[in-house]
Amino acid sequence: MMSKHLMKTCLLAATAILALAEAPAFAAPLDDHFQHPPMEARPRLRWWWPGDAVTDEELRREIKLMADTGFAGAEIQSFTPNFVTLTPDEKLRVNQYAEPSFFAHVRTAADAARQAGLTLDYTLGSSWPSGGGFAITPELAFTELAMASTEVKGGEAGPIKLNIPKRTRRLGALSFLDARVKDPKVADWGKRMDARARTVAVVAVKGKAPVLQPSAPGAMGLTLTPWRDVVTAGTLDPSSSILLTDKMSDDGTLNWTPPPGDWQIFVFRQYASDVGVLGAAGQGPQLILDHMNPQAFATHAARVGDPLGKNPAGIRSTFVDSLELMQDIQWGPELLQQFRKRRGYDLTPYLPFVVQPGWMQAWAEHWSPPYFDTPNSDLAERVRADYRRTVSDMMIEGFIQPFVAWNHARGLKAKFQAHGGAFDTIRGYGLADIPETEDLPHEGDPFFMRMARSGAHLYGRPIVSAESLAWPNRPYEVTPDEMRRRIDALISGGVNSMILHGYNYRFHAEDWPGWHAFQPSPFAGGFSSMLNETNPVWPAMKPMAAYIGRLQAVMQAGEAVVPVAYFYGRYGYYIGIEDDGAGKQAAEKAFLAGGYDFDRINPDSIAHARIEGKQLVSQGGQRYPVLVLPPIDGIQAETAEAIARFAKAGLPIFFTDRAPSRDEGLAQARQRDARVKKAIAAALKAGAKVVPAAGLTDSLRAAAIPANLRFTGDAADLYFVQRRVDGRTATFVYNRGQADRQVTVTLPGAGGVTRWNAMDGTATPVSAQAGGQGTDVPLSLKAGESALLMLDPQTKAVTIPAAAIVGSVALPVEGWRLKANGHVQRKPYAHDFASVSLKDWAEVPELSRFAGTATYSRAISVDAGWLTMGTRVILDLGKVHDVATVTVNGQSLPTLFSAPFRVDVTKLVRAGKNDISVAIANVPQNAMIDPKDTIYKKLKPVAAGWVGPAKLEAQR
Repeated sequence: MMSKHLMKTCLLAATAILALAEAPAFAAPLDDHFQHPPMEARPRLRWWWPGDAVTDEELRREIKLMADTGFAGAEIQSFTPNFVTLTPDEKLRVNQYAEPSFFAHVRTAADAARQAGLTLDYTLGSSWPSGGGFAITPELAFTELAMASTEVKGGEAGPIKLNIPKRTRRLGALSFLDARVKDPKVADWGKRMDARARTVAVVAVKGKAPVLQPSAPGAMGLTLTPWRDVVTAGTLDPSSSILLTDKMSDDGTLNWTPPPGDWQIFVFRQYASDVGVLGAAGQGPQLILDHMNPQAFATHAARVGDPLGKNPAGIRSTFVDSLELMQDIQWGPELLQQFRKRRGYDLTPYLPFVVQPGWMQAWAEHWSPPYFDTPNSDLAERVRADYRRTVSDMMIEGFIQPFVAWNHARGLKAKFQAHGGAFDTIRGYGLADIPETEDLPHEGDPFFMRMARSGAHLYGRPIVSAESLAWPNRPYEVTPDEMRRRIDALISGGVNSMILHGYNYRFHAEDWPGWHAFQPSPFAGGFSSMLNETNPVWPAMKPMAAYIGRLQAVMQAGEAVVPVAYFYGRYGYYIGIEDDGAGKQAAEKAFLAGGYDFDRINPDSIAHARIEGKQLVSQGGQRYPVLVLPPIDGIQAETAEAIARFAKAGLPIFFTDRAPSRDEGLAQARQRDARVKKAIAAALKAGAKVVPAAGLTDSLRAAAIPANLRFTGDAADLYFVQRRVDGRTATFVYNRGQADRQVTVTLPGAGGVTRWNAMDGTATPVSAQAGGQGTDVPLSLKAGESALLMLDPQTKAVTIPAAAIVGSVALPVEGWRLKANGHVQRKPYAHDFASVSLKDWAEVPELSRFAGTATYSRAISVDAGWLTMGTRVILDLGKVHDVATVTVNGQSLPTLFSAPFRVDVTKLVRAGKNDISVAIANVPQNAMIDPKDTIYKKLKPVAAGWVGPAKLEAQR
């Protein structure tokens, strides 16, 4: 490895303008890690296996390929290769998942990883949600509560024929189409599933029915929920509630005559849910386990995890993927008993109030008014809070905590995706050793990502993982440039360990491009990114892995600078949950525009926090100079009392628009409401303030709350994260918008500023000026561009003159030789073109349906005057679709995978004639289009090739 002195010398020589500035102080290990990312900082791959249809030889080869490409390891995700024609032998091997041969293959892969210096994560189950196999019997399967209502007029003599809720038919865990359910060992499972059905309650309440939206089709044409969104909530009088369970006969006849008035009669029935593990491999039916039952988890883990043994070599963690639990109403067989035990009252009379369409509805979380409310009362809202808190407690105790404990008992870490769960999302993330978010929901929204980062900071987890680079309905067309933008969005959301989604085990490779785990099907357009060798843009993966690794090396170093702890007391999370579905994220945007980063803080973290030096210190050690609460009415009394203690200890506290005025729940409401009022009054007396939302960040500055930075200019769509490393301040800023931004960024403190380039590991001084409030840095970011700025107090701010263009020559558009090698309509294709011009391949008939690599070549001339000392020669390729590798005089440069497609060729060119070739690779999309195929004819062509215009520039 180069010495620090030699490294500094090389960096200074790389850019002529460096001589004009004070050299940055390079401090190991961060600078070394930025140039040469350590293993933990490198990205990983989600590694899809077709069940157990794998071989030791191929597993070892793919591990070596991952290591050679710059990845830290992979996450084994084994499931059925749907929509692929399998031979009988392949079917048998696929379903050997969780059998001895499968675990032998896992050990082979783990050993190969260990020898290569990599580690693996192992998904604890085939596909998701967790469950499957003979182990998860009908008695251990998860349940749901269904509801049906009948409207009657008082005075009408009974008996009354009631509507009885049926089990919602979704994805059929015991579908006759699955040959595995025909095993004689499960012949009675259907009856055992039906035997779990029972009537939980029949409740009559005075009131009016809701006004509902028209029915809408579910995702992929499936019925996901029986509920329709609400236009106007129905109203019920809870004081009139009558339990009539014992008056209904088995045929749904109710022996009851209603008193005067309009009545809603509800029947609630429990069912074992008719949803299976999605695409799971393995023997037996694929029932989802009961996530409120720790015994169900233990049984599942014994099947899919225990054979790994303790401290398995080469395996870092086990992983639980998206929960995606589809239930009419979130439920467990013990919920009513647990509710009474935990909340202190009977939920049964209030069950109609818990239904709110969209709340934690798998695949389609969204906001809708609830089906029923109480007129002129917050009772229904209180009941929903108590119900959701109970569901949260039971899922955490029944699944998440047992999962974490199981891993720790075996010397493993627990990696967990908490989003989508009907529980305290932040606590769910924080309980895991490695909290993991994903970028498929909300298209990589950095605020969504901050929920996982919040859990990590609050509970002391150094790694924030993300299932990354997944797009819906675009399995073959996502470009590396789009991937780079998404990578930047993830970094700006606090992620520091990406799992790229994903790498397909080489299966059916003879049918190019081979098996892709999420290829299009008759039901959906597929999704994800096909990141393996058969994708022509695979050459981009090595520089992309290095790019990610450099950024993650910085984001894993030092400590995060997050001034604001922003309260979040709800259960579950989706964008829009806090503003009745508007999804404006107004407060989050205001914080960043005002220069303040934030974490969301949950009641559990407040309960375990302390105050030191007038700062809130979480149980994980993260420090926050201020606590801010959104405009809410209800809060747990214990949380309000903790906030009062914090205020008395000197922590600045701000209530936005209004302070909470009551407890969130119904139990002991009068006493607990009084505790909340008393605590809030004490907090205000101790210095807490109520401030308008519109002026929140101004109020923070007025209170001398230290900001991360200050923007001058239009900072819309600028997202940032910041870390303090060995006395320096690293700030990453990303322009997620569609417009260019020119701003001045005022960084905290005085010092010189360098811009670190994650593409090549270099650091270049940038113009900065010491100001009264910090160091001012002019920053221009194109749409989708990012900047990593390092403020070093050991150096001084300087002005760097802009590089001057002293010469520019356009490269010819015509007359390029072209050698193409790839596929057309999924068939091999190769052709040499004597002369072509720079243009989209759609305009070249032979290449309009081509995917692969096409190499342009010709001779160009370079003026000898350009090769003087201090002059840089830059090749600007112009517009490229999608990846370019430049070779000059026989020497190849690193692959370019993201705009701007510019490369320094100073060291390779010579005066006069130079041979240049540019290898262009495009995504597979165009070659996948097949007008004769009912699935692939739906794909649309995308831009491809080298469009230009290209030019050479001389800069001084």
